[in-house]
Amino acid sequence: MKVLLAEHSGFCFGVRRALQMAREAKAAGGEVRTLGDLIHNPRIVRELASEGIVSVEDVTGASGTKVVLRSHGVSKEDLAALRSGGCEIIDATCPYVERAQQLVAAHAEIPVLILGDPDHPEVKGMLSYGNSHTRVLRPGEFPGDGPWKTLCVVSQTTQKLANLQALVQSVLPRCLELIVFNTICSATSLRQEAAVALAKASDLMLVIGGRNSSNTKMLQDLCSRETRSLHIEDAGELTLPDLADAANIGLAAGASTPEEAILEVYNQIFKLMGIPGAVSRFEEIPRYKEESC
Repeated sequence: MKVLLAEHSGFCFGVRRALQMAREAKAAGGEVRTLGDLIHNPRIVRELASEGIVSVEDVTGASGTKVVLRSHGVSKEDLAALRSGGCEIIDATCPYVERAQQLVAAHAEIPVLILGDPDHPEVKGMLSYGNSHTRVLRPGEFPGDGPWKTLCVVSQTTQKLANLQALVQSVLPRCLELIVFNTICSATSLRQEAAVALAKASDLMLVIGGRNSSNTKMLQDLCSRETRSLHIEDAGELTLPDLADAANIGLAAGASTPEEAILEVYNQIFKLMGIPGAVSRFEEIPRYKEESC
């Protein structure tokens, strides 16, 4: 049996930065809140709560405290409410997300299409920087109106490039001028490419990450197109029947999945199979390279 980890799995830059900023804020003293979960991983959210960094669902629960803006960003209205509520704001918005927000605001005088999940906090935040000419389209959803003299297209940072290309192709024949910004995070693209490459060489993929994580769900969707794939949050969900007939097992993890969770899943595989192979450090997990299979 061979178990390999896809390159670029685990915390991305934006997540590491947000966690560091939240913990530094707590270490400096005072009450610390996050408006919504700082990242989309239940394990990390529980750890932060145990450290006194508590998630609240609305601005009224954060009044007068230090508030860490999560990596997904917040809406323009919530930001104004936090300021008027006397909060000390620690802005941990991912720079990629902040750029997308700024692009929406800068082009709000023309129609703007945002590709993404309208229920995701990142997309809600982006939409707030537009106006009545700004709208969100889900992947595979195309506008039925037009033509447009000028149109702008941006994307949720964790979308697939193919989805953005499909939207651009659908509107281009109906535009005199089309402005497209590729706001998909480069780390997201690398993560997706690495996971797909490993899935093609595997009998089973285990995609590790929060079920509310957009980028993890995207990995699961991509991997399931190549081979049998399971989305799990932690090692405790894995059972021996899940591993049936799998000689080559691939692991991939979302941008908000900690190294400890990946290590536990890796070791759980060998424990369930009753064979040696467990490791003590994340760095010891063998990585997939195309020439290795």
